[in-house]
Amino acid sequence: MQQDIAQDLNSTARQLRPVVITVVAAKLAVFALLMTTINLQAPLPASVEVAEAR
Repeated sequence: MQQDIAQDLNSTARQLRPVVITVVAAKLAVFALLMTTINLQAPLPASVEVAEAR
């Protein structure tokens, strides 16, 4: 009886592993996208670029 419970737990863990991996990968992808968006500088208008060059 106890062996059946242990096998059920192992089976459940094996079934959930791809789901967990997918969720973690999706979270990392969203984090990377947000970080690149934050670090990108907005394009400056031409007048501001000329003023900075002087």
